[in-house]
Amino acid sequence: MNALVFLGILFGPLVFVVSYLFTAATGPSVPPWADAVGAAVRLYGTAVAVIVGPAALHLDRIALARRSNWIPSPLYYLIAVPFLSIPISFIYLVRRLTSA
Repeated sequence: MNALVFLGILFGPLVFVVSYLFTAATGPSVPPWADAVGAAVRLYGTAVAVIVGPAALHLDRIALARRSNWIPSPLYYLIAVPFLSIPISFIYLVRRLTSA
């Protein structure tokens, strides 16, 4: 299965729950269960980011090496670092689009 499809399956329910909680929190009264559900959503999102994120990066690197003549360097994994992610992902996308 493609890693992006897998991430979409995992984050799809999270998006629906967060959008519902946002709607409920901006209404006249916040339901009493919203705090517990919000904590569960944060835990779910953190677990998915910590577990699935590195696996998706690795599988993408392997798939790219199979499809093109370019193998990303191990510095590619620095995309997971918050403040480095923007410049590294920009460089990576430019290189990916030009090598494919």
